[in-house]
Amino acid sequence: MPKQSKLDDFLPYLMNRLVARMNQNLAEKLRAQGYTFQNWRILAVLAAFEHVNLTELTEATVIPQPSVSRNVASLERKGLLKRRGGAKDSRFVEIKLTPHGRAAYRKMLALALEEHRAAMKGVSGSDSKRLHRTLQRMMANRNVTLPAK
Repeated sequence: MPKQSKLDDFLPYLMNRLVARMNQNLAEKLRAQGYTFQNWRILAVLAAFEHVNLTELTEATVIPQPSVSRNVASLERKGLLKRRGGAKDSRFVEIKLTPHGRAAYRKMLALALEEHRAAMKGVSGSDSKRLHRTLQRMMANRNVTLPAK
């Protein structure tokens, strides 16, 4: 790694600090509503990508597979999602939100959007779009993918 004149000049450090703080703030708000941050990540992915399998869910949430499995079982017991054998291969379990899960997701989304707005305060629309495009380019450079829609 090249020597940095200041740690704050190192983009991955800044990104990590920001994301960690935003996630911490959101986790506190979710906890007050009876949810966990991992619940949010799982329901958010399921809301965006209907009928994903466990492998895709693990990849998209960036949560270790054993934790995803435990969370999925817990969320299913609470009636927030359903699992079923895959249409093409019964070894692959498809997971989807229930209406109750979609309602819980909408409540969590409101909290996440509140945190996003707080972080973006004072950032122009054009800067926001440029940041979004830049992050997408960086993700592509590092082969970070999301499940197919």
